[in-house]
Amino acid sequence: MIENNKETRNQVIDMLKAITNYFSNMRDILCAPYGLSSIQAIIVLDIYHNPNETKITDICKRLNKSTNTISPLVNRLISKGFLAKFQSKDDARVFNVLLTDKSKKILSEEEIAVLNYIMNTSEHPIDELYDYLNFIND
Repeated sequence: MIENNKETRNQVIDMLKAITNYFSNMRDILCAPYGLSSIQAIIVLDIYHNPNETKITDICKRLNKSTNTISPLVNRLISKGFLAKFQSKDDARVFNVLLTDKSKKILSEEEIAVLNYIMNTSEHPIDELYDYLNFIND
């Protein structure tokens, strides 16, 4: 059983921060060659995983961000050729966004890059956290 004390909580918090930084750095490394910021890549991935719910408001809800944050990012992705915008058939006031071939190609390349990056990295904060939690449970 995990001992609930201030030192243990601080160690777990530090490990979670390390994991967050690890994934953030990995995302930055993988996105840079394509001219994407991390949040732009997250928007592209969100649309990839939710192809039937591509209104700006749908994306905002899933990412827990405001339309003031997401709309300019989507517009930049459109101008860079990663997304396309089209008017809804049901409601002319509503626009949906979809991935372009350029985005789809990057997604398949990044999937390979992520696997290679993870496989060639010797130490992972996740392993450290797992080992730590096993240690304090013994």
